Amino acid sequence: MNTTSFISEIVDDLQKQAACHNIDILDIFDLSPETPDFSVVKRQGVFMNINFDTKVSYEFRLAHEMSHLIYGDGDIQKIYTFSEFGHRREELLAHRNAIRMLMSIEMPTSVNTFMEYYNVPSWLEKDVDRTFREFLYLE
Repeated sequence: MNTTSFISEIVDDLQKQAACHNIDILDIFDLSPETPDFSVVKRQGVFMNINFDTKVSYEFRLAHEMSHLIYGDGDIQKIYTFSEFGHRREELLAHRNAIRMLMSIEMPTSVNTFMEYYNVPSWLEKDVDRTFREFLYLE
């Protein structure tokens, strides 16, 4: 399968999930590389900075921001910004849910495949492994 079409299929699936949850996704092309992606609870919107200077894939970041709106507690925080190093409870929960969302779209062949494909930060490897094992068990 062509990698570009595969990425497109993943983004399409995430967009369908967003629509089911009344989440708007907007790609922004004119923000500085230092500005992270963010989600706004009251607006039910995810704003993706196309210029964001990170190695983490667009798909993982999108799933992460969507996770804040789908699974997060809107009373705790009104705006979330993406951080690949965020260890706060809300950020860790969004990382874990992003892993789960992406594996539910396309089950990887291994933990390493998933980590490399989405450029997931190495400190999340145990979470990726745990979710991978859960999904294998369910199959």
